Amino acid sequence: MGPTRAYIDHRNLIHNLTLIQKAVAPATVMGVVKAEAYGHGSIEAARTLLANGVNYLGVAFPEEGIKLRKAGIDVPILVFGAHLPHFFPQFLDYKLDITLTDVEQLEPLRALCRKYGLRPRVQIKIDTGMGRVGFLFDRQQDLIFKIIEEPAWQVVGVYSHLSSADEEDTTFTLQQIKEFSRIKSVIQQKYPELNALFHLANSAAIMRFKESYFDMVRPGVMLYGNPPSPAFNLQWPLKEVMAFKSKLTLIKKLDAHQPVSYNRRYYTPRPTYIGLVPAGYADGYNRKFTNRGQVLIRGKRYPVVGTVCMDQFLVDLGPRLNGVKVGDEVVLFGKQENAHIKIIEISEKLETIPYEVTCWVSGRVPRIHLK
Repeated sequence: MGPTRAYIDHRNLIHNLTLIQKAVAPATVMGVVKAEAYGHGSIEAARTLLANGVNYLGVAFPEEGIKLRKAGIDVPILVFGAHLPHFFPQFLDYKLDITLTDVEQLEPLRALCRKYGLRPRVQIKIDTGMGRVGFLFDRQQDLIFKIIEEPAWQVVGVYSHLSSADEEDTTFTLQQIKEFSRIKSVIQQKYPELNALFHLANSAAIMRFKESYFDMVRPGVMLYGNPPSPAFNLQWPLKEVMAFKSKLTLIKKLDAHQPVSYNRRYYTPRPTYIGLVPAGYADGYNRKFTNRGQVLIRGKRYPVVGTVCMDQFLVDLGPRLNGVKVGDEVVLFGKQENAHIKIIEISEKLETIPYEVTCWVSGRVPRIHLK
């Protein structure tokens, strides 16, 4: 096993969760742990969230929920998105909340309920402008009412998703919030006894739109210490939960004008020392860092040079080592001494979003959980 590790600081996860809980009260918090909790480890993250006041979890696929159930987690788990009816037995077996998004799901689910004598929990997804998953309320209102009235299942939630809450222009987001609020009023007026949670807010909405909180909020990226985009950096004192680190395993001296790594994309401009870091794009250190990335060694930034390989990359340590030696810690992102390479910085450099940066860190990188 190589020296590359992802360090998951659960103290920072608790810090971020506490900020959210205080801001959104009395609304409750759903802990979104899909995609292995954005790369942090779903079971471990879920346990920390549940120990600190979270009583609902969200995942993207039934197998993610099943994994949590097998780990002994018994709180309600909502599976987002649209799923084919042949997966419904899994939802029933493991008591996962089913998202209803389309009329084609209804009869197969109804038949399963009759066959097994079960009454599953379902949530109705409404499309308020995302254009992706969900019923169109005004066009399908009668169908939605029939779903609510159906005795074969129990409707425990109604939700929608915001498409643009991180944009500077708030017009469309406010329109979506207003529409969801209207839908909530219509449903509650018609079914005053309906005991269902209405929820809409994602991380960006939690940070910007108090009117989006409703009964429950769904933080994802901000739980793990990252803003949805650079514009949010200073608004909330979030703490990054993941740090990505390795160690120098080789140092060699090259003459001036020597090629480095695949396809000779870098030539040494002077005699210099090159350091080898045993992490590559198979570990989640993106190939786009070729001649663009930086790492921390002994609290100082060093440039990534040459093509990032599958399992390793190279850094230019300069003409003098200044104490740098094999075995030194290399920080790919995170803190070292007084220096910090932030995840948001990496996402800007690679023209992506912070979500993707932590999800890149692959399964072969061990997670070290700090509690």
